Amino acid sequence: MITPVGFTYEKFYFPVGEMHVKGFKSNPGQYIDIEFNFERNDEIIELLLLVNTIKHEGCFPGTLYMPYVPFSRQDRINEYGECFSLEVFAELLNSCGFQKVVVTDPHSDVTPALIKNCSIISQEYVFRRYFKGKNEFYLISPDGGSLKKIYKLAAVVDCYDVIECSKLRNTKTGEITGVKVHFDDFGNKDCYIVDDICDGGRTFIEIAKELQKKKAGRIILMVTHGFFTKGIQVFDGLIDEIYTSNGRIK
Repeated sequence: MITPVGFTYEKFYFPVGEMHVKGFKSNPGQYIDIEFNFERNDEIIELLLLVNTIKHEGCFPGTLYMPYVPFSRQDRINEYGECFSLEVFAELLNSCGFQKVVVTDPHSDVTPALIKNCSIISQEYVFRRYFKGKNEFYLISPDGGSLKKIYKLAAVVDCYDVIECSKLRNTKTGEITGVKVHFDDFGNKDCYIVDDICDGGRTFIEIAKELQKKKAGRIILMVTHGFFTKGIQVFDGLIDEIYTSNGRIK
């Protein structure tokens, strides 16, 4: 969903399939801020056309508020023949000329490195408020890549420790076949799994199973960007509470 502030527009499609955008009631010379909550690829074209319309109306792109960055997980080339998707998206976005681009808990440091004028709302800032008055719990890092951010959260909350997990994958398909939790006994203390993105949730399901085996208390999942493409019912009997940047959803 794309929502400009102080600028209205409409879009439609030509019979061949091209999108078209037309703006209304602008005040030349003003800076237009835009909120962009990505849902599908068509919206990227819509955003580019909208910015072009804004410029032709005599206005300027101001701040883009984009909580989730599309293609942020494709932040490198892993094998020969792949595209560098985040690089492609960043180049398109940079062509818009926004004064500032505000993103929330990007998947990696590659995002702010590629996107110009990028400002970050950190994972620690998003979730610290939910720990007020809580202690005697563990923070669970789903993998080594999450450690850097979760240690920043650990520095401002009253937890026992940060426990790292390792994903076990099928080397041919990349499918997650299980996880290993590098701790033996949680002594019925609560465990908070913290990460930036939940798609279908397979990783967190496998982690929760292992935490239960290791005598975890309540299991809470905190993901900044919760897409839950297979629904939240897949966590029934495994995860007691779920939080996203928008609040508690279970």
